[in-house]
Amino acid sequence: MAPENIILIGASTGGPGLIETIVSSLPQKMNAALIIAQHMDKISLISFTKRLGRLRGHRAKLTDRNTPLENGVLHVLSDTSILKRQKEEISLKIVEDESGYYHPTIDTLFLSAAKLKGVTITAFLLSGIGSDGAAGMLKLKEAGQETIAQDESTSIVYGMPKAAAELGAATRIASIEEIVSYLKRKV
Repeated sequence: MAPENIILIGASTGGPGLIETIVSSLPQKMNAALIIAQHMDKISLISFTKRLGRLRGHRAKLTDRNTPLENGVLHVLSDTSILKRQKEEISLKIVEDESGYYHPTIDTLFLSAAKLKGVTITAFLLSGIGSDGAAGMLKLKEAGQETIAQDESTSIVYGMPKAAAELGAATRIASIEEIVSYLKRKV
């Protein structure tokens, strides 16, 4: 059965520590599937996923060719991926994306999520260089989903969240503390 509540987190420079802060605060049982798109090379993503799983004992999975979404699981993208619905299941599918500079590409994930119907999506865009995620976040907002960009004062690098804010893609701008507090209630 497909999760009805999906949390998307996109991050780049400064993101690993912020994501660890978020994951450390999450309850043991979550009524949501959480997807993390952290700009990082594949080798580092393996150890990052293991570390996230050890923080609070959550199941953390690095995506493979076809990874069904599960409630209560931290899904870490190993490659640029899209969300696809097939009957009663929503899966992450890796796409060949040689055109993008960022790995994995947050925009690709967010744009695919904006096309899903019948689910509640909350997207967070955290610290990072550039603008990856901003265009996809705008599409999510236009689809009626909640979009939250990290504020400047708590971002390590205020590039990606700033791009989302300037584009009008964020329904809210929030500090990392506000994001943590919000997510604890949301999941």
